[in-house]
Amino acid sequence: MDILLLDDDPLVAELIELVLANLAPHAQVQYCSTLAEAKAAWQPSMQLVICEYQLTDGSGLDLVKLVRSQAPELPVVMISAHSDREAVIAAARCGVSEFIAKPLNLPMLQQRLEPLLARLIQQQSQAKLTVCLNTWLSQALTGKLTLPSELALEALLPLLESSTELSAQDLARAWKNEIPLTARLLNLANGASLKRSGQPISRVDEAISILGVDMALATAMALALDIRGSLQDARLLKQAQLYHSTAEQVASLARAMAMSVGLSSASCYTAGLLSRVGELAVLRALQDFIAQGATLNDEQLPLAISEWSPNYGNQLKVQWGLPLPTRELIGAIHQAPTHATQRPLLIMHLAALRVASRLDTPEALRMLRQAGLDVEKWWPKAAEEASHTQPSQEALSLSSAANRN
Repeated sequence: MDILLLDDDPLVAELIELVLANLAPHAQVQYCSTLAEAKAAWQPSMQLVICEYQLTDGSGLDLVKLVRSQAPELPVVMISAHSDREAVIAAARCGVSEFIAKPLNLPMLQQRLEPLLARLIQQQSQAKLTVCLNTWLSQALTGKLTLPSELALEALLPLLESSTELSAQDLARAWKNEIPLTARLLNLANGASLKRSGQPISRVDEAISILGVDMALATAMALALDIRGSLQDARLLKQAQLYHSTAEQVASLARAMAMSVGLSSASCYTAGLLSRVGELAVLRALQDFIAQGATLNDEQLPLAISEWSPNYGNQLKVQWGLPLPTRELIGAIHQAPTHATQRPLLIMHLAALRVASRLDTPEALRMLRQAGLDVEKWWPKAAEEASHTQPSQEALSLSSAANRN
């Protein structure tokens, strides 16, 4: 499904895209920020147009008129901060299918778009042929990837009620283990920050500070409304829980290691949380594969994860616009840094080794020392060797008696 989205506010556009991804996971959204871009991008083969009423370079009604001249029956949704009677009548005369007023109410937006997208999906599915698993995963990789989300709406309600009293640090603490939300906030913040200052963002509290508490809460609500984000297949859910748990453990250990040597721990923690997004994105694609009527056998599951998760992880890093330092920290989790003297990279790899119970090798000992970490605290063999070399109380007594004699 091809969708044309026109809005000159990139943050609002991101929220709309997120709702679209929830309702139509495989839709291809062509985003434009100006009327001129949208007119150039418009194709009669598109299935849906969503546009702002008033733009910096003209009126969205001009795009509607162009669309109606070539596709009289195509659904067109108008979104506007001007919802007076004249604006609504003008939109209706141009053939707008839905008129939604700003500021956007996300539950209402989803409620208004859901039946419209459901009809479009049903029309497409009538002619859709079931494809093989590898073809499905390959096609999904070319689109906008999403993660399974279990963010509970009821957990957000108290935050929404007290939003004026919350700081970025409060939200960062509340959401410290919410992997998809962390990724989405970093994505939005980097899009805004890079345009303003050119500085990349790698910490979730910094991301919330840039976006503002209200925007961060709106983003969280959009994820919580993703009723299709949860995994229904028990095998996929089990794998997702395993990857989520592993990511949390790596994040916590990396933070503790970084703090013990006086390094910034927030970036290490964020990188740890994002270390399994490739696997989680594959699981989401597999759930969509099952949902369209296909069968996934037990042998295909581990092979699909092993083969496709690196590509999915790399694509997500590009899609989210993760800064290079964060990508390097994530990469160090999966592969030992070569010719690296940066202690944060060593710490990320050591944290992953510790979680995998592989921190007892001579190479791990060398990296521990290179990172400046306390060997006796972090190296498993240190305690074992200490117990073998520590003299017993009986030996100490005999030695003391011999010295006296």
